[in-house]
Amino acid sequence: MSRYIIPLLLVGIPFYGLAVKKVKVYESFVEGAKDGFTIAVRIIPYLVAILVSIGMFRASGALDMLLTLLSPVLNFIGFPPENLPLALMRPLSGSGSLGLLTDLINQHGTESLIAKIGATMFGSTETTFYVLAVYFGSVGIRRSRHALAAGLIADAVGIFSAVYICRLLFAAPALTNDSIKQYDLVNIQELDPSIFVELKYSTADNFMNTDVYGDLETCYLRKAPARMLVKANTFLRETHPGLRLLVYDGLRPRHIQWKLWNTIDHIPESERTQFVADPRSGSIHNFGAAVDLTLADSSGSPLDMGTKYDFFGELAFPALEDSLLEIGELTSQQVTNRQILRNVMKTAGFSPITTEWWHFDAFPYQVTKSKYAIVE
Repeated sequence: MSRYIIPLLLVGIPFYGLAVKKVKVYESFVEGAKDGFTIAVRIIPYLVAILVSIGMFRASGALDMLLTLLSPVLNFIGFPPENLPLALMRPLSGSGSLGLLTDLINQHGTESLIAKIGATMFGSTETTFYVLAVYFGSVGIRRSRHALAAGLIADAVGIFSAVYICRLLFAAPALTNDSIKQYDLVNIQELDPSIFVELKYSTADNFMNTDVYGDLETCYLRKAPARMLVKANTFLRETHPGLRLLVYDGLRPRHIQWKLWNTIDHIPESERTQFVADPRSGSIHNFGAAVDLTLADSSGSPLDMGTKYDFFGELAFPALEDSLLEIGELTSQQVTNRQILRNVMKTAGFSPITTEWWHFDAFPYQVTKSKYAIVE
C-alpha cells in the first residue's frame, strides 16, 4: 500500500486544486518555485558561512587545540573529551554532527559509552544556528529576540543530560575495592613485588599512541592466574638469576578491547583476530586470565625480543621463528630470549599463542568463560 502513497499525492493534490478549489495549479506551482528560488538566494550566504566556518575550525587544528585545553576540566566533571567535537558541532550542522557521530561509533564501537553518549546527544539536541539561518532567514526575520538564547540553553541541557543519563545507565563500573573483591582480582605486585609492571595501555607508548587506561595503573589478574604468574617468576629467578618478568598488560576491561579493535579497522575483520580478539566475544584479557609480558634484567630493562610489544606483523609470530632466524630477520639471542620466556610460562601452566611472543593464556577460552565473567 505504501508504494502508492506518493503517486496518489502527486495526482490527487493537483486534481483537488483543479476540480474542487478551481485553482490554476500550474501557474501557482511556477509562482511558488520562483518564491522558493528567491528564498534560496537569500539564505545561501548563511549556509555557506556556516559550512566554511566549520571547515576552517576543523582544518586549522583549532578544534584539536581546544580539546587538549579542555580535556582536564572535562575529565574532572565526567564529560568524555571525545564527545566534545560533536557537542560543538551539533548546533551548527546536522550533517557535520552526523559525520562526527559516525566517526565515534566506528572508532569506539556501538556498545561503547562514548558512542551511546554521542547518539543520545545527537537525538536530544537541535541544529540551532542552522534553524535560525534557514527558517528565520527564509521568511525575512532578522531579530530573533530570545530564540537563540533559548535554543542554545536547550542544547546545553540536552548535551549534559545525555552525558549524565548515559553514565547512569551504561557506564562500566570502575575497579573499586568492591568490584575487585566481586571479580576475585588481585594486584600481582602484592603477591610478588619482584615482578616488574609497566602497563603499556596506561601510557602513550603503545600502537595507539594514547593512554587508554587512564587511572588504571595497577596490573590485576584473577587469583589463580596471578598465582601461576608468581610461580613463573620464581622459576625464572631460579633458572636465570638476574632476570625478572616485566608485565605489559593483565586484566583489560572490555570497553578498552573495543578501542583496540577499532584502531586497526584498516585490517579486514577476518584477519584482525590474529592480532586483537573480537570484543563481542571477549578476549581472555577481558576475563583477567591472560597476561602480556617480556623478560627484564634486574634493573627492569627489557631484553631484546626482536620486536616491540604489540608489533603487528609476522616478525612477532612464535610459529615463524625458525624460518625468520634462518633468513636473518631474527638473531639467535632474540629467539633464545623468547624461548626462555615461553619455557618459564609453560612450566607455570600458561599457554602461548602463535602470533604474539608476549601473550600467554592461563586457561583455554571455553574454560575461562565457564570460570569467570567478563569485566566490562
